[in-house]
Formats: sequence, C-alpha cells, structure tokens
Amino acid sequence: MESLRADAGRWRALMAARCLSVSIHQPVGRTHAVNAGWEALWRASAEEFLQLNYNMLEDRQLTENGIMPHVERFFRGEEVAIPPISYDTDLVEELTGKKGGAVWVCSFGVPVRDAGDGFEGVLFQFAVPEAAEIQHKYEALIEEQRALQASLEARNRELEETVRVIAAQRDAIQAMSVPVIRVADGVLCLPIVGMIDDARASALLERLLEAIAAQQAAQVLLDITGVPALDARAAAQLVGAASASRLLGASCTLVGVSPALAQTLVELGVDLGGLDTAATLAEGLTRALAARRGAAQRSAAFAAQRSTKVAAHTPERGEWGEAHRPAALLRGEAHRPAALPRGEAHRPAALPRGDAPFRKR
Repeated sequence: MESLRADAGRWRALMAARCLSVSIHQPVGRTHAVNAGWEALWRASAEEFLQLNYNMLEDRQLTENGIMPHVERFFRGEEVAIPPISYDTDLVEELTGKKGGAVWVCSFGVPVRDAGDGFEGVLFQFAVPEAAEIQHKYEALIEEQRALQASLEARNRELEETVRVIAAQRDAIQAMSVPVIRVADGVLCLPIVGMIDDARASALLERLLEAIAAQQAAQVLLDITGVPALDARAAAQLVGAASASRLLGASCTLVGVSPALAQTLVELGVDLGGLDTAATLAEGLTRALAARRGAAQRSAAFAAQRSTKVAAHTPERGEWGEAHRPAALLRGEAHRPAALPRGEAHRPAALPRGDAPFRKR
C-alpha cells in the first residue's frame, strides 16, 4: 500500500505540474486525459478539448511536419522521441477559434501497459523556445543563401557577357591584325604586325584565301616588315599560305625581310620553297604591277593575234573572188582529176566465181 501510495503521489505530481504537458491517449489515437501543464502549453481549456474527440493519427499537420511515422510507432506500443516541431493549434479544424497558436514543442511517448495486453500511451511535451530562434536563424540563413545564389547567378551572367564581349573584341582584333588590302587591280597586300602564332596563322590563311577568291587576285604581297622575329614554324606557315595562294592562281611575294630575319631564316635552315622575296613593300609592289602589265600585254597580243587569224580565214560575205575560192571549186580542166584509163590494167581483178562473197540466187 505504501508503494502504491508513493506511485500515486508521483503521478498526481506529474498531472498537476504546469511546466510539463502530460496527455494520455488510447491505442486508437484518441486523447482521453490531459494535465494542467497541457493547458498551460497549448493555452486551451482541457474540458473543451476533450469534448472535441481529437485523434492524433488523423492530424494532417503532423503528417505535413513529417513526424507521423513516429506517432504511428507510439500508438503501436513503442517508446518514441519525436523531434522538435512547430505546431499551430489554429490550423487544426477542431481547435479553430480556440485560444492557442504556434508553439515549438519537443515530445516523448511512453506506453503504460496493464495486466493484459492493453496499454495507454502517455505523451510528455514541453516547449522549446530556443527552437523558434533557431528556426528564425535557419530561415534567415536560407534567405541569405537564396540572395547569395541570385547574386552569383547575376555575377555569372555578367561574366558570361564579359567573356562574350572579350571574344568579340578578340575576333575584331584578329581581323584587324590580318587586314587584306587591295592596292591595285588584281594585287593584294597583307601587312603582318607582331608575332605569328598558330591561331593567327590560321586566321591569316583563311582571310587571304577568301580575299583571293573574292577579288580574283593574281598577285599577293606578304609584308612582314612589322614582324619582330620568325621561327621555323612561323616561316613554314608563311610558305603554306603561299602554296595555298598558288592553288587559287595567285603568286606570292614576301616583302619586308630585314637582315636580322634573313640571318635567322638561314640559321634555321628554313626552305622558303621558291617563294619570291623583296626587300621593301615598294619593290614588291613595283614587281607586282610590272607582272600585271606584262600579263595584260601578253593577253592583248594573244587576243590581237587570234583576231587576225580569224579574219584571215573568214572573208566577208559577197567578196568571194577567184583568188579566194579553193582550188577544188575551180572548174578548169587542170584542176579536174585525171580520168582513169580504160585499159584492163586499171580494172580490178575479177573475183573468181566460186569465191564470190555474193551470189545471185
């Protein structure tokens, strides 16, 4: 009896405590008893609440908070420790309009078994005000992360735009660094300033071939006056450009070769592959213009010669004289072919009758 009275005293102390919420639940989920601490925690009347026939297993807010699996284990007779959650009594349909509000709580469930197989679930709950502050800090951190993410995305867009502008400027600079200038009819000049690397050599060759094809150029001047140094690779790229130009019908002249460049090319043993060279751009331009004039003169002479031959073999209509008629058309006896003698010697031998290829049937 003394032991039972001690246990009953402890239980009454728990039920009377206002700092700890104690609620007793049936295995089906319904609440049938709460203590004074429950009223203090949820700021609601215990009598009115018990009349609502509230069932924890049917509480949608617990499902949305993600703790329903813990609640289900509790009502299967297991001890559970439920993580802190923010529970708002105003969101429960049965409690709408009652006193209450959102509270951060931490819960522990303990089954109390009877002599048989039955049990009651005792749920202990207490407020965790620090959790609200932690939640606010967490939400502030999430918002800060979102702002940082938006700032990073904006910065990335700015960087992408900057990269695009730099790429466009680089392309423009490359185009300006390999300008193809038309200095005369059929004569192009490609002034090169600075070092020649692989990317620039590729752009140089592409622009040069496009200009040759577009303008039908016959002479190309590769001016390397502004190139401070040449290595074997750069020299090979210039030779390749000249070879590609010749395939399109244009001859190349390398102009502006300084003594230092000439000595470097000799030391490297670079074979210019028969590429014409000129000391200055003026000299190269003079040669190109002279070559153009010579080609034009030869073309004119050839055209005149051809025209003369055509005129000599094509008399005008109505001017056929005896002298212009071919000898075969003259009807004089001297131009007739001699008659064949009628003698037997000039006749073809008669074919034997037995061997004739055709027989009269």
